[in-house]
Amino acid sequence: MQLWPDIESEYVERTPTSERLHRETRAHVPAGVASTFRNWDPHPLFVERASGVHLYDVDGNAYLDFALNNGAAMVGHAHPAVNEAVADQLGDGTLYCHPHELLSEAAVEIKRRWDPIDLVRFTNSGTDSTMHAIRVARAYSGRDKILKIEGSYHGVHDYVLISKSTPEGKWGHPKRPAKLVESAGVPEQVAETVEVAPFNDLEAVESILREHRNEIGAVIVEPIVMNVAVTQPRERFLHGLRELCDEYGLVYIFDEVKTGAKVAPGGAAEYYGVEPDLVAMAKSIGGNFPVGAFGGSEEIMRTIEDDAAHFGTYNGNPLVLRALVTVLRDVLTDEAYERAYALGDALAQGYEDVMEDAGLVGHVDQVTTQGTAVFTDHEIRNYRDFQTHVDPDLQENYFFGMLNRGVMAQPHGIAQQWTISVQHDRAYVDEHLEAFKDLAPRLADEQSL
Repeated sequence: MQLWPDIESEYVERTPTSERLHRETRAHVPAGVASTFRNWDPHPLFVERASGVHLYDVDGNAYLDFALNNGAAMVGHAHPAVNEAVADQLGDGTLYCHPHELLSEAAVEIKRRWDPIDLVRFTNSGTDSTMHAIRVARAYSGRDKILKIEGSYHGVHDYVLISKSTPEGKWGHPKRPAKLVESAGVPEQVAETVEVAPFNDLEAVESILREHRNEIGAVIVEPIVMNVAVTQPRERFLHGLRELCDEYGLVYIFDEVKTGAKVAPGGAAEYYGVEPDLVAMAKSIGGNFPVGAFGGSEEIMRTIEDDAAHFGTYNGNPLVLRALVTVLRDVLTDEAYERAYALGDALAQGYEDVMEDAGLVGHVDQVTTQGTAVFTDHEIRNYRDFQTHVDPDLQENYFFGMLNRGVMAQPHGIAQQWTISVQHDRAYVDEHLEAFKDLAPRLADEQSL
C-alpha cells in the first residue's frame, strides 16, 4: 500500500520519537512490536498512556480513539469502576491456582447474557477461547475436521491460520475456496483437517458438508466477519448454518471475540436470534484485561470432565474475573447500550452525509457499536468482494489522514472497524466527523483519478 507523500511526511514529522523508539526496540523485540499486526509503515505509533477515549503518544500528540484496542475496550480506557475493582483485588492477590467464588460469579454474568450457554470455562485470550472451543467440539463429535469461513480470523493457533487472507491468485473456485496455510511453522498437514467455505453461500457450505459427511465435526464462524470490515450475514445465512449443523450432526461454534457484549448484550447470538452450540469470547468482556471464555450446552461442555483437555495456570485468575464481573454487571448496562447504539447510528449517518456532500463514493457497514466506511459502491458479502472492490491505498490514506487530524478512526488495517465505547459522547462523534469532513474531499479527488 502506498501513502500519499504529504500524508506520510506529516505523520513522520508528528511522530519522531515513535520512529526512534521503534528503531531501538527492534534490537530487542522482533519487528519492534509485541504482535506482528501492530507493525506498520513508515513506523508504528508508540503510546505513552490512555485515558477515557484518548490515546497519548510519546511525542505529546493526543488521539480521539475509536480503535479501542482492536475493539477490546467498549468500556473505554481506564474506566473508573473497573480500575477501582481491580485495585481492590490487588490487595487480596492476583493468582491463586485454586478455585474461588469469582469463578461462579463471572460464569453467571456470561450465562445471563447468552441463552445458549449452560456452562463456562475461562481462558486468557480470544485465541485460547477458539482453540479450546474447537478441541471440545472435536472431542464431542468424534470427528477431526472443522469447517471455517474464507477470510475469517479466529486467532493464531495452527488450525485457524488457514485461508485468512489468501492473495487473489490463490483463491481457488468461489464455491470451493483453496486451502492456504498462512504462517511459516504451521505444518501443511494441518490443512488436511480443515475445510474452507465462502461466507453467505449456504449452497456452497452444504456441498462441502455433503462431500465430507462423517469427517467434519464442527463449523466455526464469525457471525459478522470482522476480518472483512463489518460483513453481515445475508438471507438468514446463520440460521441456515444452524439447520445444516443439526442435519449433519455438527457442533456450531460462534466466534464472538469481536462481537460479544458489543453488538448486543448477548452478542451476535442475541442480535440475530441464533443459538450456537458453543460461543468463544474475549476482548470487551474483560474491560482491557487479558481474559477470554468459551461456553455452551451442558452436554458438550461436560466433555471437559471426560477427556477434552483444558488447562492453564492463569485461567480464571481473580484479577481478570473481578474486571469481567464489573464490566458485565456494572458498566455495560442497558442504559449504556442505549447511549452507545445512538452514537453508533449518529456516526454512521454522519459518514454517509459527509461522503455524499464530498462526492466520495462509498457506504458505511454498521451494526450498533461497530462500523466502518468502505469506499466502494459495491455490496460487501464476503472476503472476495472486499478484496476485489475496495481500494487498499485509499483506505490506508484515510487511516493516516484521520490520524494526522488527531482521530484514530479504527485500528490500522484496511478491513478494520470502529468501536463506540461507553465513554464516548456526542461531542466526540462530532469531532470525529469534522476530521472526516476535512479529509473527505481529498479522498474524493484521489478516487476520481
